[in-house]
Amino acid sequence: MSQVTDDELNWGLIAWVIPLAGGVIGLIMRPNSNYVKHWSYLSLAFGLVIIVTDIVLIVLSMIVAPIWPLLMLVRILGYLVGLVFFVVWVVGVVRERGMVYWRPSLIYDVARMLGAQ
Repeated sequence: MSQVTDDELNWGLIAWVIPLAGGVIGLIMRPNSNYVKHWSYLSLAFGLVIIVTDIVLIVLSMIVAPIWPLLMLVRILGYLVGLVFFVVWVVGVVRERGMVYWRPSLIYDVARMLGAQ
């Protein structure tokens, strides 16, 4: 692994800790740093995955709203998905602090579609 400066570590952390917006800030502030780019694209992808998942859950809950037991299942699913997102976020912070180029499955695939290398 190449040498990563403290400045790049800080911008990588900012990029990951604030999904979506942190990625944009990281790409603007350190466009030539591969380390910051990696975490910025993951942040953008993570934010997009969260938004799309929330939209799907909202639409699904509106569809099943008249059927109370199904609505409760969708809400429980929403809480579980939120918990999974939180765990992924915490693991990402730990990996970023450890200077590991982490590639979580779905998020990394979306990041590659966005233009990550």
